[in-house]
Amino acid sequence: MSDANIKSDRCAAGQLLDSLYLNMFHLIEAHTQCRIDIERTNSDGAILLARTKFQQGGQSISTAQIPTENSAEFNALCRVINAADDDISIERHPVDKENGYVDPLYWFSVLPPMSLRNAVDKFKRTIELIAESTNLQRELNKVLNGIGRLRQSAAL
Repeated sequence: MSDANIKSDRCAAGQLLDSLYLNMFHLIEAHTQCRIDIERTNSDGAILLARTKFQQGGQSISTAQIPTENSAEFNALCRVINAADDDISIERHPVDKENGYVDPLYWFSVLPPMSLRNAVDKFKRTIELIAESTNLQRELNKVLNGIGRLRQSAAL
């Protein structure tokens, strides 16, 4: 190889590394913002649960309302799916008592308080954010591995 070819290869590798580093910084920023959003929505949900408990006052939840080993079987309304491209997604099922999909929100009351419904929405959003965070982290790991391989092959 001539000296000019080596220089042009190193220049191309340097430009590719710059692009990968820029992508890495964007992914770090997105991942950090996602983690902040997870903390915020999770704490909002916890506060709403505390508000519900406070509003209920002397009404306590009986352990007879919570499912036990002898209770009827039921399916999860939400499942984590690992797609073919290694992305994580959330699959939600509609409430369908015939097929075993029950909403635990109605185990305790026919008309749950609005604060409890809002808490459920916050926790659902938290689950979606966790899946997004996982996908960002996997993508960041791929970029870091690419940077490492490129640096080794180009000896930069």
